[in-house]
Amino acid sequence: MSELPVRSFLQALQSAGERLKSHGPASQPARDALVALAQAAQVLTTAGPEVVLTLSDGALYFGPKMLPHATVEFNGMIGGMSRMGIDSVTVTRDAHPGDLADLAGVISGTSGDLPVGGTVRLNERPIAESDLDRSPVSGLRKTYSASLDTLRDLGAGGRLDMGQVIGIVEGFIGSSAASSLMMATVRNYDETTYYHSVNVCLLSMTIGNGIGLGDDDLRHLAAGALLHDLGRVLLGEAALSKKGSLTSEDWAQVRLHPQEGAQAILAASGPGQEIAAAIALEHHARMDGDGYPDLMGRTPHPFSRIVAIADAYDAITSRRPHRPARTPLEAMRILGEGAGTAFDPAVVTAFLHLMGEYPPGSMFRIESGEVVVVTGGGQGAPPSGLIVRDREGRTLAEPQPVDLDNQKMVGVVLPEDAGIDPAELLEAVEG
Repeated sequence: MSELPVRSFLQALQSAGERLKSHGPASQPARDALVALAQAAQVLTTAGPEVVLTLSDGALYFGPKMLPHATVEFNGMIGGMSRMGIDSVTVTRDAHPGDLADLAGVISGTSGDLPVGGTVRLNERPIAESDLDRSPVSGLRKTYSASLDTLRDLGAGGRLDMGQVIGIVEGFIGSSAASSLMMATVRNYDETTYYHSVNVCLLSMTIGNGIGLGDDDLRHLAAGALLHDLGRVLLGEAALSKKGSLTSEDWAQVRLHPQEGAQAILAASGPGQEIAAAIALEHHARMDGDGYPDLMGRTPHPFSRIVAIADAYDAITSRRPHRPARTPLEAMRILGEGAGTAFDPAVVTAFLHLMGEYPPGSMFRIESGEVVVVTGGGQGAPPSGLIVRDREGRTLAEPQPVDLDNQKMVGVVLPEDAGIDPAELLEAVEG
């Protein structure tokens, strides 16, 4: 079963809560978000008269089935609900808008009014713990979630412990390049900086593995990559989530984040802080010296050059308030064009070789009309994938393996346009 209806509902619920908190319940943005939430609830309940979402041990379940991808994508909201004492949400068909608004208010902390209309019910737990599917979750997902929690804690004013950061990112070591690249497609646009930071960590480690770094170097690279935007984490999402182009004042604030991040890392204790601080300071410093901050002719640290490429790739392939997402192939072209000026040409070459002609995690339409997600390839290996949508445009409940070496790609598909997240397929690839 695709997780899309549940993920769409949770995204709408999260967005409605954010609009209620930032704009107030009587505002147009909040009203629009609640309309979208009602529409998502309708789609969610098309399969039956009611749907039960259960929270247990930090995981999310649809009925008895664990939803590993939604668990990672919305782990902040799931954790918040658990801390509120919510362990299940039952949504009935034709859920009342007032009940949905109350649910969004409770989740966002803007209201203590529980849904009373009977169409949204909390903590019924109609499914016993023993009936929940405890299928193994990819270690990548667990480490991804732990990394997000670390960044959220720092964003809330928590203390930075470099030893703890290195201990967490060590969980990424040993993951295959294909799995890491697929996992790095996770997006959450209400917490852009947190998810971007973890994706950059995964991409940087994949590059590091590809060029032959040892485990100690990978740990320090990963820790610095995870913290590369610490200045933005401390700055908050406000300036970064504005619609339209940023003002000159916004840009001035954004351009300070490398220094602020480096200073915060140097003020912490623990192993690898010097390298992590260098990465935070230098990841926007171009090879030709035209970036920021001005390094006064000094060449960026080799790890900073790796993170700069990972940072650019994830940024280009992600939607931003002032521009749409671009495809992995477009991102690779842009990186190639920047080799020698913006980016280290040797690292660009290594990254492009790693990604191959069809990067893992990218989506294409093949000549037969089916849509595929690339799940393997690069480094000279033939590409492999899964068919996720048939030629009639129907999403497959069980994706089908396909040898892409014998297929003709006729079009690139953006995951957001298709409503399919490549990272959702991680267990199918690893299992």
